Amino acid sequence: MNNLLPPPQEGRWRALIWLAFGDALLLFSGVLLVLSPLLLVFSLSSPLLLALLALPSLSWFFYGLMVLRARAVPLPPPVSNGILLDPGKVPALAADIERLRLACEAPAFTAIYVNDDLNASIYQTAARSGPSKHILVLGLPLLALLTRDQAAVVIAHEYAHISRQHGHFARWAYMARQRWAALADLHERNHRLITAPLRLFLSWYVPRMMRETLEFSRRCEMFADAQAVQVCGADLALEAEFALALRQKAMSDRFWPGLFARAGVDEPAQVQPFTQLLAEPAESRPHDGAQAAAWLHEALCQGPDPRSTHPAFFERVASTGFDPTDPLPGHLPWRLEKTAAATDWLGNEASGIAAQLDANWCENVAQAWRDAESWHARQHEEFAKLLHRRKQQTFDEGDWLLLAQLAEKFDPAGPLRREAIAQGLRHSPDDPTLLQFEAEDLEQNGDFGAAIALWHRIGQNSSTSVYDVHRRLCELCLRTGDRVTAEHHRHVADKLWTGQDAGQFVLNEHFPHGMDASEVALLQGVLQPLFAHARSVWLCRDKPADRPDAPGWFLYVEAYDDWFMRMVGRLTGEEDVNASACKRLLERLLPRLHIYADVVFIGPSENISACCSPDSLIAHAGRAVSPPLTNLEKSQTMHLSQ
Repeated sequence: MNNLLPPPQEGRWRALIWLAFGDALLLFSGVLLVLSPLLLVFSLSSPLLLALLALPSLSWFFYGLMVLRARAVPLPPPVSNGILLDPGKVPALAADIERLRLACEAPAFTAIYVNDDLNASIYQTAARSGPSKHILVLGLPLLALLTRDQAAVVIAHEYAHISRQHGHFARWAYMARQRWAALADLHERNHRLITAPLRLFLSWYVPRMMRETLEFSRRCEMFADAQAVQVCGADLALEAEFALALRQKAMSDRFWPGLFARAGVDEPAQVQPFTQLLAEPAESRPHDGAQAAAWLHEALCQGPDPRSTHPAFFERVASTGFDPTDPLPGHLPWRLEKTAAATDWLGNEASGIAAQLDANWCENVAQAWRDAESWHARQHEEFAKLLHRRKQQTFDEGDWLLLAQLAEKFDPAGPLRREAIAQGLRHSPDDPTLLQFEAEDLEQNGDFGAAIALWHRIGQNSSTSVYDVHRRLCELCLRTGDRVTAEHHRHVADKLWTGQDAGQFVLNEHFPHGMDASEVALLQGVLQPLFAHARSVWLCRDKPADRPDAPGWFLYVEAYDDWFMRMVGRLTGEEDVNASACKRLLERLLPRLHIYADVVFIGPSENISACCSPDSLIAHAGRAVSPPLTNLEKSQTMHLSQ
């Protein structure tokens, strides 16, 4: 490669200090423990004391050897769920990887694995003798949903981390961070008492080291992006960034939820997700180019994840030379227009690998599938109750809204959903959720003009997210070919995101439960035994209360704890008694709830999520907490007081 890139420098000294400190302290502790018997012999003159301390000093000696071994012995690569590739059976992949290696001036990969992630990664480990080992892990979804050229950009990015241009210090720091993270994970699972001091040090050091070296790691990622651009070209690198972002969004929002929606109808063995991906199902991509553009507009607004070493999406796009604020290219890689990389590179091996990954997935997903089946059964029971009640009493707009939501799942081909929307709008013509259903039906029927007019009407409602309205209007205008108006709505939405509220509506992962007092009281009655062991309990939903689709529920639980029990737990590996009691009680209480909720435990050293607000609090200090009054309940209370 002729044009040499400068290796990453920012944050270099901070990373060096923290990594050297950890290595030096671990080495010093190990040597001190190994030499402790000799130190006792030379420092103690009393034979009685020497006899009493002989056995403890022997255990210190062996523990010191363990500490030194933990520092010196290479850790196994985390590819236990991957499938080892034989380069002789995939010659096309081997040839392209060798071409990229020469272009990046990097050492060869020791082994190549395929796993179930929509990602690629490289794992480096020092060998006991000889050069370091470099292991490439490719996700089958990545190979199935990207073209050969797009996937080559991803591999070039991974090669950059071990290339000669990356710099000796950057390569060492990259490997050291991986080694410390793996070492902490290994000892977190090893609860033998003799490892307790090392686990205490790792639990203190590793999170701080990762945080303090984060900026340098992000610079390393930016360097890898720049080298991928240099090797593969800016246009292809931009295409790969867009394609990967769109596939990640589609998989998380459409493909996996769609698979679990089949629980109760199909068995896990019938689903075969990875075999499906080889045929690029519709759920693995956006509906069309307009939706792809709307997804990318939102992704370009997002800042970096404070816990991730990867830069923000707009920074990665900018590294290709494209201005993130400019209009997107007219042609976006929202679907495969060439053969997938899995077909070109893996050939006949792809189907066998997919079958193995399907079998592994089927084993690992059993409990989650049973939970989804229970949720499906509860929804179907609610649907049947609504149909029965419709024959006996008058519905209000809330009943019609719920019926429309459930009919979309349980009566997709029938007229029931259409009837429920019409009847609900007859009761409440300005209900924003029902109007959104109406607008979605107009979009599906191709009446984009009427849908645009309806979304403008929805935007006038004070309870509607203006941000969402402009994103949808941008998407609809792109479908009609009105790119000028679409850009206007895009910039308005971008300003709303970065404005005073900073896109609060979209940035929040979860929202207050929005239940009325009677429903919360019902839930608190079931969870009452839990309150004796939990400092606080919150109930949140993954969608605001005014959104049309059914929410997912999340129960946040913070158990009582104290510093002494935390220290004992770190030393012995035993779980705190209150945390253990909370988990046992929830196993018994959750099936009794009228909602299906995922449980999120908040540990003693973890920050409480922003969604755990007073509006979502249902219990604190052992007592149930009354929910805040809704506007309707406030008006009724004022009326009664008068």
